[in-house]
Amino acid sequence: MRSIIKKKDKRGIGGILIFFLILFSILVIGFVAAIAFGIFNYASEQITPVMTELGMAGDSNISEYAGYGFGTFNTFLSAAPWLIGFAYIGALIFSVFLALSYTYNPNPIFIGLYVMFIVLLIFFAIIMSNMYEDIYTGTDEIATQLQAQTLTSYMILYSPMILTTIAFITGIFLFAGRRDEGGYSGV
Repeated sequence: MRSIIKKKDKRGIGGILIFFLILFSILVIGFVAAIAFGIFNYASEQITPVMTELGMAGDSNISEYAGYGFGTFNTFLSAAPWLIGFAYIGALIFSVFLALSYTYNPNPIFIGLYVMFIVLLIFFAIIMSNMYEDIYTGTDEIATQLQAQTLTSYMILYSPMILTTIAFITGIFLFAGRRDEGGYSGV
């Protein structure tokens, strides 16, 4: 009886929605991480010299202990711009591989919805890019910290183009079908 009734595939647009949620999340997390590490780096640059010049307190060399803590943290924050940039690129590559490894070929009727998600992604990326550019082009301390984050700033400032390219290439692979499966119709 079970083999007579053919099950319908009810996955719908779940994979497409998850892919775009991941792209939106990558953009927001990259923006927040760049701003947060810029603020932490500025604070560290202000606090570390003061803490390493504290001197002696009894038999303890407070300057040496502060150098262990604050100096190490300052060294980490100096490498953070590249770590954030590589993490951002890695997350984008992961999102593409996640979408390409999705074994389900969506129904071609969802192409219109996919294009609408791309347009929404473009608008969201333009808004985030403009917000970042407004902060980036300033002359205050946070702007100088963001200007020091070359890779991350480039990826966020050009995110509309980068994310659109990723979404179109992924869409081609999603809707064109797999050669071993013969596309959507299974022919």
